[in-house]
Amino acid sequence: MHVVIAEKPKVAAKIAAAIGKAKRTVFRRKVPIYTIGKDLVVIPAVGHIFKLASTAEGYNYPVFDLRWREANEVDKKAYYTKDYIAAFKEYADEADEVTVATDFDNEGSLIGYNIWRFIFTNKPLNRMKFSTLTMGELRNAFEHEIEFDYGNAIAGETRHIVDWYYGINLSRALMQALRKAGTFRVMSIGRVQGPTLAIATSRELDIQTFVPKDFWQLFIKLKGTIFEYKGGRIFEKERADELFAKIGKTAKIKAVEERTYNLYAPHPYDLTTLQMDAYKVFRFSPSKTLKLAQNLYEASLISYPRTSSQKLPPTLGYRKLLEKLKATGHISKALQAVIDELLKKEKLWPSQGKKDDPAHPAIYPTGIKPKSLEGDEKKLYALIAARFVAAFMKPAEIKAVSVLAETVDTGLEFTTKGQQIKEEGWLKVGKLFNKVNETSVAEFKEGELVPIQSKNKKKGKTKPPARYTEASLVKELEKRNLGTKATRAMIVSTLFLRRYFVKEGYALRVSELGLAVYQTLSKYVPEILNEALTREIELKLEEVTQDPKKQRDVVEETEKLIRKVSDEFKANEEEIGKSLLEGLSKVKVWKTSYSKSRDKKAGSKKA
Repeated sequence: MHVVIAEKPKVAAKIAAAIGKAKRTVFRRKVPIYTIGKDLVVIPAVGHIFKLASTAEGYNYPVFDLRWREANEVDKKAYYTKDYIAAFKEYADEADEVTVATDFDNEGSLIGYNIWRFIFTNKPLNRMKFSTLTMGELRNAFEHEIEFDYGNAIAGETRHIVDWYYGINLSRALMQALRKAGTFRVMSIGRVQGPTLAIATSRELDIQTFVPKDFWQLFIKLKGTIFEYKGGRIFEKERADELFAKIGKTAKIKAVEERTYNLYAPHPYDLTTLQMDAYKVFRFSPSKTLKLAQNLYEASLISYPRTSSQKLPPTLGYRKLLEKLKATGHISKALQAVIDELLKKEKLWPSQGKKDDPAHPAIYPTGIKPKSLEGDEKKLYALIAARFVAAFMKPAEIKAVSVLAETVDTGLEFTTKGQQIKEEGWLKVGKLFNKVNETSVAEFKEGELVPIQSKNKKKGKTKPPARYTEASLVKELEKRNLGTKATRAMIVSTLFLRRYFVKEGYALRVSELGLAVYQTLSKYVPEILNEALTREIELKLEEVTQDPKKQRDVVEETEKLIRKVSDEFKANEEEIGKSLLEGLSKVKVWKTSYSKSRDKKAGSKKA
């Protein structure tokens, strides 16, 4: 018997249909199982059906004794995994061969690896690698199975262990400190949560301590075009008044520069860039974008979204993809017309970005015709399709003009700039995610004397740095190499869930509770907030993918660090508790009955 392990029920159905004529049965009225012929069966998991759990009882810390257990034994909310585990066990004895057909990344590989080693122990193991859930690619992945990616699985396991060490021990330490102060509240801090809180809080403190300064700007109008003083902002009122008085009535055009430049087509989407654009265009949070993209992937409409690649390999068949995309009938007429023009080309080559991902290409539409597509999923699909098509198009030509004028006699210099789209190129379909602000400038000639129609002195105040949005914070985490493409949005969402962040319009603000946690940790256990340390661990976790033997070193280093931090916590438990309690006393929402009831429910969960 050949057993194929899928990650989810929907995916199992697609894999089975691609392999051959499948008979569907339902195990225990819940688990769909697909049998092909007499000796092949496709069985789905529901994500992770095994979880890490401590072998030690109680809430002491630090704890490092842990093992994998069936998820339903660890978390009551995972009760539904019991039937899926039983379905795999049903075939454990008769299985002669196992193929893991989960997502090809750390998490997917770990899901399949755990099912294999705990249920199908020592049975021959293979791997299906695919980036889309299309019939052709799934069939090809099955017919050309590869060696199992142990590096991915062990790296995934290492990340789970490291995050478990951080999450359990540091969260218990925070709550134990609060108990010492005479109260209780469910709190948490994690390996990447700490530095993320620190990054946002640093910006928040800059905003809170910001002292605005007055400044003045000078403007003149020539032929209906506004020019700004070349010296920029002026921070002394007397100086601004003095210069304003010198402007006079006539200006001489010192220089006129015109140039045409190419604005090249953008690269196809990686996950982070998609999240940024979806926020900019639709105000979708990064976590929402990932969820929508996952839905589109499972519907076979786009390629695997958890990718950092900005490249599309020629093996995808660019021409065929464009033809199929046009034939779906689910793209705009403008996009269809552009595809018609592209297909006339002898050669097709997309714009490629710098980032690559060995597991998956950039995100692209598969060309599969949607059975139904509406609402936010339709919006995101349109964005991905437009970006994909734009990558094959000509550069846009932009005409830029800059003019330098000088006041006669007093020699004060003023400048203006403008730009116009000369040739749309890829902007024809790219205006959805990229807007070029066109500004007109009147016609000027070098040496020309022009009457000053009006002059203006405008007072302003310097502004504090802008708060992060969910999207810009995810981008910042990527820039600093903290977290992974798949986890960054979840980390930000978790900090909202813990009420360390609150929303202010579209921006996020660090709450009084978040500030209290940051200030307490930075004083007593700064290692938790150290982004350099977290980044170093992240790099070592990536190394495990290439060399699984390094798992032991990473786990031992993490244990050593957690022991040190735990000692610091215990030495200052009472002070830490008082500091946290002081912060909590400022949080009004914490005092409400609604909040208390939420905390009571949360307290029933494992720490």
